[in-house]
Amino acid sequence: MNSMAIFCIVLLAISSLLIFGIIFFSILKYIKKRYYPTWKFPDYVSVGYAEYLYHKFIKKDLQDWLNQQR
Repeated sequence: MNSMAIFCIVLLAISSLLIFGIIFFSILKYIKKRYYPTWKFPDYVSVGYAEYLYHKFIKKDLQDWLNQQR
C-alpha cells in the first residue's frame, strides 16, 4: 500500500468516528428530550471547586492554597 491509500484509510476512519459520535449524541439528546424533558442536569461547576481542582492538579500547590483559605 502506498502512502496515499494509508492517508485515505486514516481519513475515512476519523470521519466515521465523528459521524458515529454525532449519531450517538443525537440519540442521547432525543432520549432526554422525549422521556426526561424537565430533568435538570448540573452543567456547571462551582467556582470554589474549580479553584480547588486548579490548585490540586495544575499548580500543584494545594496545601499552600488551603492554608491561605483559613
